[in-house]
Amino acid sequence: MKKIGLILAASAALVAGTGWAIAQHGPPPPTVVMAGSAHPIPFELFRGNRVIVTAKLNGNATEMILDTGASITTVDRAYAKSIGLPAGQKVTALGAGGTVEAELVSNVTVELGGMRFEKMTVAVMDLEPVGRGIGHPMNVVLGREFFNSAVISIDWAASQLKVTPHAAFAARKDAATLELKRRGPFNTIPVAIAGANPVEALLDLGNGGALSVPETYWGERPELTSLPYAEGQAGGVGGLHPSRNVTLPRVVLAGKSFANVPATLGSGGSNHEPARMTNVGIGLLKQFHVDLDLGRDRIYLTPRADAPAFERDRAGARFDLLGDRLKVAFVSPRGPAALAGLKNGDEIVAVDGVKVTPDFYGARDWSRGSAGTPVVLQRADGSKVTVTLKDYY
Repeated sequence: MKKIGLILAASAALVAGTGWAIAQHGPPPPTVVMAGSAHPIPFELFRGNRVIVTAKLNGNATEMILDTGASITTVDRAYAKSIGLPAGQKVTALGAGGTVEAELVSNVTVELGGMRFEKMTVAVMDLEPVGRGIGHPMNVVLGREFFNSAVISIDWAASQLKVTPHAAFAARKDAATLELKRRGPFNTIPVAIAGANPVEALLDLGNGGALSVPETYWGERPELTSLPYAEGQAGGVGGLHPSRNVTLPRVVLAGKSFANVPATLGSGGSNHEPARMTNVGIGLLKQFHVDLDLGRDRIYLTPRADAPAFERDRAGARFDLLGDRLKVAFVSPRGPAALAGLKNGDEIVAVDGVKVTPDFYGARDWSRGSAGTPVVLQRADGSKVTVTLKDYY
C-alpha cells in the first residue's frame, strides 16, 4: 500500500474540509474544456458556511462541496460504489486526526459551469463521518482542479458563482488585489491577528469558520493565551482534537480591519514555522465580494456594504445528525448546553417542537441564534431541556 501525504485544512467549527496534498508527485492535471465566456453557477450556502453546487461526475448529477483547501477532488467511498467507480490504487494518508485509508481513481469526468474536466484523478475515501458532523451528505468535495482552471467569482448575496476564462476577466475597480504565495498545491493569504505582523494563512473555502490558529503560534503570544475561551473540538477526517473557541479583538485582511472575530485556537502546528497552519475560512471571506484567480496565484477582495455579522456558536455543543435525531457528540464545559444539563450521548428528536429529520440542517442553525434566546430540546426519552443561547466566549 502506497503512503502519501494528506494535509487537512483545520476548521474553526466542526470539521475540516478534505484537503488532500500528495507529497511528491501528484496525479497529472485533467484536461479542461470550457465555454469561452462567463458562466453563472447557482450555489447553496449550507448553514451559512459551506458552498454547495450541483454538478455531474461521470454523468451522475450530485451535490459537491467546494474546497480551495483540497488539492485533489475527493469522492465518498459509498457514493463512488453506487455510481460504479472502479477500484483504484490503495494509499495510506495522514488526516487532521490520524491515518486514513483511501484510493486514487483515474479517468473520471466532472462537469459544471460550462466546464468539463476529463481524465481527472480523484481520491476515494469514507466521508460519512464528516457529513454527519456537517449535517449534509458529502458525496464529492471539488478541489483545486476547479479553482486553477478559471477565475471563480463569488456573489454571496445572490448565491451565485461566475466562471470566467482568465483572458476574459476584468477586476472590479474598487477591489484589493493580493498576490498570493504558494505552499505546495495551496495558496496562502496574509492576515494580521490581534495587532501582530501579518502571517501567511491557508486560503480555505472548505473552512466554515472565520479563522483558526495553531498552538505553535498562539501559545507563544500572551495576548492570545490570556483571552477568555471555551473548550471546543477541531479537526476533521481521522478525528478531532481539543481546541479553544475565542473572540479575537482585531483581525486585518486585505487592508480592512475587523473587530471581535470568532476564532479557533487549535492544537499542533510547526515548531520551525509557528504560524504555518493558520487558516482563513468562509467567515472572513464572506465579508468581501471574492474573485479567486488561484491558477495565477491571485485574489481580488472588494469589501461588501451588505456584509453579514460574524456567526458564532451560542449553544456550546456539537451534534451528529443521525437520521431522525441529533446525537450530542461534545458539550463544552461551562457553556450554555452544559449549564442546561445536556450531556454527551443525549439524543435530541425535536428542537422547539420541530422534529429532527434527515434534512433538518436545511433550516437556519438554531445554535447560532441571538443571545438570550431559549431553545427547547426534546430528548428521545421524552424529557426536555432548555438551552438559553449566550455569548459564552
